[in-house]
Amino acid sequence: MQQSFVNAFEYKVWANQEMLNFGSRQFDRLPKDDGTFFLRILNHTAVVDALFVARIRGRPDPFGADNTVETPALASLRCLMSKNDLELIDIAKSVEALDRPICFTFSDGDGGQMTIAEIFLHLLTHGSNHRGMASRTLVNNQLDRPRDTFTRFLHHRDPAR
Repeated sequence: MQQSFVNAFEYKVWANQEMLNFGSRQFDRLPKDDGTFFLRILNHTAVVDALFVARIRGRPDPFGADNTVETPALASLRCLMSKNDLELIDIAKSVEALDRPICFTFSDGDGGQMTIAEIFLHLLTHGSNHRGMASRTLVNNQLDRPRDTFTRFLHHRDPAR
């Protein structure tokens, strides 16, 4: 199971980079509101990733909400997403107990508890959902979107597959 999470987070790295690459190549063709949405929805995933990385590592939450007040520049967003993605791969490779419970406080003040495996599943599905929303923003503006499915990633990584 642990290697499956490593593979899934390696896919997440690839899919995030694909989305950011497509977005950056076409960003100037998005209407202002759609460009802001594109950045903010992906920033939301990066902030949530950072929150849960900190919770797994036993560190203080780096953000006080599930998004930032300011909309980041694409380059800053790319850096934050890459940092989180690499840290999640490191955690997935080194975690000793996927069923270890993590107790935390959500940004809205509610208490929460999830196992590491549940956190991993949340971050993977959450990121996929919001990449889909960012992709739809590109398509709605007649722009190209990445073909960022897991099957595409597996074939990209191993063309014989």
